Amino acid sequence: MGGQVRKLGKGLVVGAALVLIGALSVGCAAGKTYTQNGEQISIDEGLYVKALNYQRDKDYARALHAWEELLDKEPRCALAHANRGKIYDALNMVPDAIQNYESAMRYDPSNTETMANLGAAYLRAGRVNQALDILNDCVSKDPYRATAHFCLSGAYLEAKQFDKAILHADVAVDLVAVPSKTTESGLDPTVDRERLGMYLLRQAECHIERGEFEKAKACIARVEKQCNMTVPVELTARIPAAPAEEPKRPN
Repeated sequence: MGGQVRKLGKGLVVGAALVLIGALSVGCAAGKTYTQNGEQISIDEGLYVKALNYQRDKDYARALHAWEELLDKEPRCALAHANRGKIYDALNMVPDAIQNYESAMRYDPSNTETMANLGAAYLRAGRVNQALDILNDCVSKDPYRATAHFCLSGAYLEAKQFDKAILHADVAVDLVAVPSKTTESGLDPTVDRERLGMYLLRQAECHIERGEFEKAKACIARVEKQCNMTVPVELTARIPAAPAEEPKRPN
């Protein structure tokens, strides 16, 4: 069962990392100068815009080159390091992603988006203790960052600390699942259903590890009904079938 947990848990972390790719800016103003960790950083605005446009278009080779050009002029630019990390994440080049996230953290240690991304990358690389450290630090600084709670639940699953895993899985779901009384799904139209479905699958996995199979079934039902997603067969297979009722004996 532990192998299945690791396989599914890492798969979900990969999904979480890819969800984060859409957040391309980590704090830079539109101009050439911005404040980073209490100091003024000046960057080439043209290169910055070019790099972001390439990245949004998933032209990753040109984006990496543009970010590198920007870093040649200003090596302290944490947002360039962080965005290079996101590109390597998208390419599943985890060691390179980690290296760039760590560089971003050296120059901007309080950026919780980068912290969450680095924690997810550590987890994908099997560096569970480092993932736990930075993700716990992240949620202490930014308790409303759902991705950090989601990744932290995965790290605690890997560490077989299932009570803590379900705690953070619950928080992640609650932060993302904005309810609504006016929609058929019961969710606000702004909710990212794919992301919510991924978080609910993690929540179900935690319940399975705790032997809470009815709660796991409820999570799975939400994935299917609210998110219109297919539940992985390997997850449902871990829920024991209900015992068959004994036939009634005739009087």
